[in-house]
This record gives sequence, structure tokens and C-alpha cells, in this order.
Amino acid sequence: MSEQITKEQLFGGIAAPSEPHMACVLLLDISSSMKGAPIQSLNEAIAKFKQQVCQDPLARKRVEVAIVTFETHVEIVSDFMPIDQMPAITLEPGGQTHMAEAIQVAIDLVKKRTREYQGVGVPCFKPWIFMITDGVSMSTPEAMQEAAARIHEEESKGSNGRLKFWALGVDDYDKEELFKLTDRVIELQQHEFTGIFDWLVDSMSAISKSQVGDRIELDNLPEGAGMAADIEERDVSEW
Repeated sequence: MSEQITKEQLFGGIAAPSEPHMACVLLLDISSSMKGAPIQSLNEAIAKFKQQVCQDPLARKRVEVAIVTFETHVEIVSDFMPIDQMPAITLEPGGQTHMAEAIQVAIDLVKKRTREYQGVGVPCFKPWIFMITDGVSMSTPEAMQEAAARIHEEESKGSNGRLKFWALGVDDYDKEELFKLTDRVIELQQHEFTGIFDWLVDSMSAISKSQVGDRIELDNLPEGAGMAADIEERDVSEW
């Protein structure tokens, strides 16, 4: 008796292969400074994020999320999968902020998933990496330079780039450090992540309703969050 192959198996684990897909990495600083209320807020916001994206029928089919955490070690908590299959997670903080190594892992994940989409003929939106940090990187200056160079290289490939990297800074984050990585630096006044994840849900929903290659105007950032001062004059829709 031959074993029946599902469509998802045939397409390398990619659900709804007739739909264009968007890959998004949540790159999360869970170093020791996140203990207490901050990590609780982040855990709650991620759970709500999954629930809200799943309520959008189109986004549910098109959005795939991976979660990478970093402290002294980098961990792929959850690889890319349909958003409704993303496991419930409870992040536990500890260790130092080894940011550069985590950025490299996140980019590797995005490039691998993009190749998998292309390999089975699934069109894909420009992937996002959305990094959250509340401290200064403990990676070496050389490692941070390499991470920044790789972000810039991936964002500049082709006419529209092949990656969109965001950095959300909270509390004692190093603004100068993040601006070396990207112009898309957002400041959050407190460790209250619900609003920014609501904005992320709206962004994923808007992208999923568009055509691949379209320019998307994003909603204004929520109360308590704003563009970092170096690019204060820029409109979020240009990001």
C-alpha cells in the first residue's frame, strides 16, 4: 500500500502554496533585564498577536512566523510555520545581550525560507525581521559591524531589496547602535508590548491583502511608541 502524500508535504511543509507568503522573524531580547513585568508583557503580547492574526482569514493563510530569542545564547524557539500552528511559548529571561549572533541566525532563517518558497514556486512578500531589545549589545564591535553590513546587503539586493529589518528599543537601549543596523528604529516608552504588537498585526494584515511588490502604507505607531529622534521627520508609511 502506497503512503498518501499531503499537499503540505509535497510543497515542503508550506501550507496554502497557491497563496503568496510572508515570513516574519520575531527577534527577541530575553536577557536578564527583561525579568518580571517586561517578560510577562512580552509573553502576553505574543499570544495575542497569534490570536489576532489568525482571525484574519487571508493573513492566516499567508503569514508565517519564526521566533528567535537571544541572551548569552541564541535559540530558535519556533521555526517558520503557518501562524495558526505557532506553538504557545513562555519566554524565560536571563544572561547577557548577544545581539549580533542573533541577527545572523535570523537572516539565515529568512534566506532559507525564501529559498524554500522559490523552490516550490510560491510567491513571497519581502520578509521582515522585527527585533526587540532593551539593552546594549554584548557582542563584539566587530560582530556588530558584520551584522550591520549583512542587514544592509540584504536590504539593498535587487531594485526593492530582499529584507526589511526593524529595531524596537526600550528603556536603556543604545540608539546609536540600532541606527547602525537600520533606519527603522522605534522607541517604546515602557515595557508594554501590547500596542506595538497590535500595530504589527495590522501591518501583517495589510501586507497579506496586497500584491507581491506593492508599496504598503502602514498605520501610525501606537500610543507610547514613536520613531527614534534621528528620523523624526520621516513618515512611517515610507518605511
